[in-house]
Amino acid sequence: MTSITPENPPMPEVAGGVDTHQDTHTAAMIDSVGRVL
Repeated sequence: MTSITPENPPMPEVAGGVDTHQDTHTAAMIDSVGRVL
């Protein structure tokens, strides 16, 4: 049976960052077009 889904779909690109301080820790991730995940 033929599938319309690619056998090896492209992996999404993401970037992440972490900012830590004494009382708070913040993490963020964005995709390749800048959308917050």
